[in-house]
Amino acid sequence: MDDTARHWSLPLTPADGSGNGLHRGIELARHALEDTGVVVTFEAPGAAGEPGVPEERAQDILLVVSELLSNAYRHTPGPTGLDIRLDRERGKLTVAVTDTGTRRPVVRAYRPTQPHGHGMHIVDRLAASWGVTPAPGGKTVWAVLPAP
Repeated sequence: MDDTARHWSLPLTPADGSGNGLHRGIELARHALEDTGVVVTFEAPGAAGEPGVPEERAQDILLVVSELLSNAYRHTPGPTGLDIRLDRERGKLTVAVTDTGTRRPVVRAYRPTQPHGHGMHIVDRLAASWGVTPAPGGKTVWAVLPAP
């Protein structure tokens, strides 16, 4: 397989439920990152460069996957798939969640006193770009991040 371009895909159904589907999506993203040689842990950080220390970009990718999947479970009938594409040649990683909703996500103003409603604000801050593409039976919300 060409190491400059990789693709990971996870079919989902609304019946997966947010807990199971979200867990499976995060595991796919962790697997994809580990395939690229990035060690992803949530242990207390040690010295810089120490094996197992989380890399900031890897954490950003996992957070974007979590936010996009959470939004699909919370605001639509449910996601139908998660795709992660790595393009090392262009230095980017694209995370895409397809769902059965038609309503576009909105970046809300940041309100630190509110515990919810910050998902797309986080995606907007972490991603180099993001957008929505119509898909059969719904839409795909995608975000482009720097490749790990």
